[in-house]
Amino acid sequence: MSDMSQAKKARAKTGEGGSTPQWRALLLAHAKSVYANGLPDKSPGNDTELLESLLGPMADEATRIVESFALGARATEGVTGTGNSVPPAFDTRLSIILNGLAPEADSLRATGDSQPSVIQQELWQLLYKVRESAELSYAREIDLVELDRRILFLVRSQGALVPADISSAVGVDKAQVSRSVKRLLELKMVERDQIRAPVSLTRKGTTLADRLLRLAELRNRELTFDISDAELADFFAVIEKLLHRAVMLYDQERALSQSETKSLNPFVVDPDYEPRNGHKLVIERGRIISPLMTLSAYFSRSGALAFKRLTGLSNFETWVLNEVALDAPIDWNTLVSRLDRDHSQAGRTVGALVERGLLVRSGQPGRRHGRFTPTAEGQRLFEIIQEASRKRGAFLTAPLSVAERARFQAIFDKVRRNAVVQLERERTFDELGHL
Repeated sequence: MSDMSQAKKARAKTGEGGSTPQWRALLLAHAKSVYANGLPDKSPGNDTELLESLLGPMADEATRIVESFALGARATEGVTGTGNSVPPAFDTRLSIILNGLAPEADSLRATGDSQPSVIQQELWQLLYKVRESAELSYAREIDLVELDRRILFLVRSQGALVPADISSAVGVDKAQVSRSVKRLLELKMVERDQIRAPVSLTRKGTTLADRLLRLAELRNRELTFDISDAELADFFAVIEKLLHRAVMLYDQERALSQSETKSLNPFVVDPDYEPRNGHKLVIERGRIISPLMTLSAYFSRSGALAFKRLTGLSNFETWVLNEVALDAPIDWNTLVSRLDRDHSQAGRTVGALVERGLLVRSGQPGRRHGRFTPTAEGQRLFEIIQEASRKRGAFLTAPLSVAERARFQAIFDKVRRNAVVQLERERTFDELGHL
């Protein structure tokens, strides 16, 4: 069965297509009812069994999440009694939460096997939510970019590290690490004796790192809500296996991109493989998101090389084309919602794909009123992307047993739902701060 046919069957199960999925409509109606009238005596009335049939064991938790959001919105806006009207902004904020509650069947889109993929779209979307909420949260303390904060945290927990070790630990190239270290040196947060010497924290950096770490610990507790210590141990054990494969894939894709013969097969496993830079990966077990960021960074870097080699597209262009082809013709708002990016970035990328003859727009004038479909050439590249994604995902998860995959997916789903709630809370705080 092709990836596209699998995806469309998954969507049919949840009532998706060109219209709103049934599970989504039920939760939306319930949340509006709670906002208008307060918490009911029971969950979505006669629709409870239907919701459970659509979402399975996730139904009860999904209901509690939208109820908590609706009650929080009532409290924030001072709403009391029953029969209240629902403000337009309520739908917008609630849609963010519902995007994170999509049933697992819908995540089949990214891979060719029967296991939901947390490797590509789901991982990117989770980290995008976490990063946005982190920027809002940490900005209230100090204006540092994400990589600067990660380096502060890493050096505080691991001690002095040379830039190459930092690069391996965070999964970004040495040039980015060098620029970040330079910024931290200028802010007198870190110090070193010479350019290749280990980087250590100054007293000022230690004080800031400790303050931010307290906030990070609070955020981590929120993200690991309802996750036991045993589950965390299983989660990190799987990440170690995935990281080893992700770095191997990156090294092999990099070698392939530099090869004139193009004869190297990136999916051949070297049993004696060690990272080419000789630096051991450091996994930060104190916070659940850090190793996921590192995993995403390495997998994205190898993906950028692979998709560029195979299609000439960037990582984000690949993602956009993939999303359009999986649900063509797709309308603008649905596409942007799935990408979890702002309209301007998505618009530039869609425009570039249209100009290159890979997408075509139909419908009323204006980008936001149209529907997008891949051209014949776009469809050809989509098939290449799907095949490459299937092979990459299979290579990455090959060392995992069926039980390990299931446990990892279950824990990942908990983190994702916690991240959705955390982001909505931070957005609410930010809105209140601007009143």
